[in-house]
Amino acid sequence: MAAQRLGTLLVAVPGLSGTPPGTTVTVRGRGASVDAFVNGDWLPLSWWEFSDGLREDIADR
Repeated sequence: MAAQRLGTLLVAVPGLSGTPPGTTVTVRGRGASVDAFVNGDWLPLSWWEFSDGLREDIADR
């Protein structure tokens, strides 16, 4: 099993209607594309859709 870490969405993700930037996600994998657990579902994310770690202020930007 791949290591999991927390991340933060940087943009609204297609297929996750109403999931705003700043939402905390669980990320699995490394590289340009990863799997992320968001609102009860696993989905692919590209490198530019999330940041590693938690950023409490991202929704205020």
